[in-house]
Amino acid sequence: MSGCFACLPRFFAKLLLAVALPIAALAQPAPTPQPGFGVMVHYLPDKQSIGEIKRFDVDAFAATLVQMRVSHLILTLGQNSGQYIAPNAALEVLCPSSAANRPPRDLPLEIGRALRSRGIALILYLPFRAPQADRGLMECLGDVSEQEPPPARFIAAWSSVIRDWSERYGALASGWWFDGTYNTKGITPAGWEMLCGAARAGAANRWLAFNAGEGAERFSAKSAPCQNLMAGEYMQPPPHLTGPPSELVLHVLTPLTASWGRDAPARFTAAQLRTWIADAAAARGLFTLDMPIDAAGRFVPAHVALIQSVTAATKP
Repeated sequence: MSGCFACLPRFFAKLLLAVALPIAALAQPAPTPQPGFGVMVHYLPDKQSIGEIKRFDVDAFAATLVQMRVSHLILTLGQNSGQYIAPNAALEVLCPSSAANRPPRDLPLEIGRALRSRGIALILYLPFRAPQADRGLMECLGDVSEQEPPPARFIAAWSSVIRDWSERYGALASGWWFDGTYNTKGITPAGWEMLCGAARAGAANRWLAFNAGEGAERFSAKSAPCQNLMAGEYMQPPPHLTGPPSELVLHVLTPLTASWGRDAPARFTAAQLRTWIADAAAARGLFTLDMPIDAAGRFVPAHVALIQSVTAATKP
């Protein structure tokens, strides 16, 4: 088990003070998120390849998004390995050893600035639970299996981690997409207030999606009291995009290839994509395609050409 136990009382005192403040006092004005067609990328370097982050060409990456006429990007901060692509002061206070392989480059900050100057919204991806493949971080943060209820100690710690990134990126981040919201049993109203307040810190009008799983029965589920956007995970979307009556903004998220982040041929036709984008636009919702990139942030040229042929026909 790792961590700075002497630091915890002081750290949590600051955390509780921040939670007690009105959310509006912590938030800064941000552009109102707009519905539309977007892209997700699973950029997940591990501890062995984190040095590759220096190769990521932010300007070329953002320029390609413009060419595809996207309205938003969902960017992974990390997933279950315990490796993240951005610094986090709260995580490094709670678990100092976690900083050992952290890259010096703040890639999400660079991407956020590049996207904002081009009118594209940035949505940050993060698992709802501690990294399940990093037992040391799970123990340090006080978490257990994502299939079990989250302990109160973990909710407090993870809220502080989310808040650090929320405030760091401020108005550059138009939303959060939290993965693996499989078991929320036992989270108290105060716990949800910590989590939701952390997700809104820095920009109160963010999209907030909490993913309870894939498919027709779960893509539209509301898994958190502050959720306002369907998580949308749907491996095989129906011919037309619709959702059940809901207070949430319609969203469907699916990989363009056979699986998430996989470099493989596209599995959908231009006609299918055009229909789904039009359906989402008619519902004032979002349609997002997960697309693979390489270590330099380059998309597969054939995928880009396909999307350009679609968006050129669906937008003026």
